[in-house]
Amino acid sequence: MRIILIIVISLISFCNFAFSKEKLLPNTLLEIKVIENWKPVKNFQKFKEYSRKRPMPENKRFIERNDKEWKCFDRIKNVNPYPKDDNSHMIWFSCQNYLHFMGNKNPQIIGDILLHWASAKKDPMIEKKTTKSIGYNVSGYDIPSTIGTFAQFYAVWYNEINFTEQERQLVNKYLVQKLLDQKFKVLNHGKRKCNIKKLKSIYSKNTGTNNCGNIRMKVAVGEIMLGFRLKNQELLDKGHKDIYVVQAFINKDGININHASRGANTVNYSWEYTGYSSILAEVYRPVGYDYFEHTFPRGAKVKDYIKFNYKLLKDFKLTAEWAKRNVGSQFNKYKNISKLTQAEYLQTEYAENVYSFEHGDKEFIKAHPRFTKKYMPEVYSSVSEEEIKNFYNHREGLISANKGVSSYGLYYGNN
Repeated sequence: MRIILIIVISLISFCNFAFSKEKLLPNTLLEIKVIENWKPVKNFQKFKEYSRKRPMPENKRFIERNDKEWKCFDRIKNVNPYPKDDNSHMIWFSCQNYLHFMGNKNPQIIGDILLHWASAKKDPMIEKKTTKSIGYNVSGYDIPSTIGTFAQFYAVWYNEINFTEQERQLVNKYLVQKLLDQKFKVLNHGKRKCNIKKLKSIYSKNTGTNNCGNIRMKVAVGEIMLGFRLKNQELLDKGHKDIYVVQAFINKDGININHASRGANTVNYSWEYTGYSSILAEVYRPVGYDYFEHTFPRGAKVKDYIKFNYKLLKDFKLTAEWAKRNVGSQFNKYKNISKLTQAEYLQTEYAENVYSFEHGDKEFIKAHPRFTKKYMPEVYSSVSEEEIKNFYNHREGLISANKGVSSYGLYYGNN
């Protein structure tokens, strides 16, 4: 009996060791090279007409009313007031959201902000170091995130922004250097970086999850898109290295553990960032790379990841195993929703601010039109293409503070 027990313990120890030291697949995105005349949208006029006709969703109408007080353009252009606490973060985040939307009406808005940053004697887009007195590092989240999403926007609307040749070179040099400088230091005092070789390391209270999460994702997509636009292989490679870190926390079943573990906000985090999959699918089309078939470091494909998140919208408890960890969810613990039925969950704030559940699959189709058409034709054909084009949900998550471009807008211009 003792021998059997020793063997069992040894096997468990070996399995735990093997799991913690799980070998990741190589980063095949590094094989992709820049090309001449990369264009994220084939029919830019079509893309532009769609982008400018989009009505302002309710959440942006709210911001528009407050813009008189917040002065969003001047606030982000001058980085004043500086984002340093919960209130200033909320306003900065809302203004970033608003400027993304307004930039689609007039791209020069974003261009003028970029030029101001690039021309400043002292760079205003510098995040402050984390100290015990600061606590949560708001600027460490807001400033890199904004650089990332504005870089995405600039890469798409590049030729619609009027600069002199000197101004263009100044902005390009500034943005490239800012992106290359992003090292994703741990935001909060006493925390450690993510360990991509250990999936479970994300659960530790000592792990700064933004180091391998949303900030890095926004910057990575900005690096990839601007790397293509400027034919800058170094920047493109950095984007592919950064995104690999984020994707290392997507398990073999296509579940992003970093997002799934966010307590009562498990669906919120998971759904919001799926949009980048379809954005990147359009970004890689000019270089002949089918991103939906791309394999993540732990073996799942992009298509598996999107399919899982479709199922999660239908059954929020699919991430219960991870959501109960309550990573970064001190005030929104999973116990708040764990005993609810799907119907009851849909009546909570955790659902109503996440997805337009009342419209069935429309928001999913609009966020992932090319994917749905190819891999879920029965869902895609359930709604007409014209209806999807004219569908706008109440929060319009296709462009938000977290994404500088619309996956549907790119698809529409390429379709």
